[in-house]
Amino acid sequence: MTTTTTVAAAEGGAPRRLLLVASALLLGAVLADARDPWQRPGCHMIGHTRTVSIPDCVQFDVETNACRGYCESWAVPSAPNTLRVNPHQAITSVGQCCNMMETEDVEVRVMCLGGPRDLVFKSAKSCSCYHCKKE
Repeated sequence: MTTTTTVAAAEGGAPRRLLLVASALLLGAVLADARDPWQRPGCHMIGHTRTVSIPDCVQFDVETNACRGYCESWAVPSAPNTLRVNPHQAITSVGQCCNMMETEDVEVRVMCLGGPRDLVFKSAKSCSCYHCKKE
């Protein structure tokens, strides 16, 4: 009877393991098949085109880089050392956001009624997951 119970328990675990493996493979296939880099975990630089309208100037498109993606965040019960310093901080949270780490200038000359104007737009040079800022 013990052998039968052990075999039945082992057989009952096999479908569960198979389901977990199949789920992991499916998730991997979906992530690998993502058409755009920003659809995968992490922070990625992408091209960004926008149309700019300025009164008394010719409308124009400017191409810059932007940062887009998904970064980690989590919350855990605070460690004993944290609770000793601040007893009201029961939860410690960490949040990361997709940020431009370095930028470069994109210069554009636009024709306006008063003559040409030189404009500068910021463009992402590098992107990374970094702590979220409140401004």
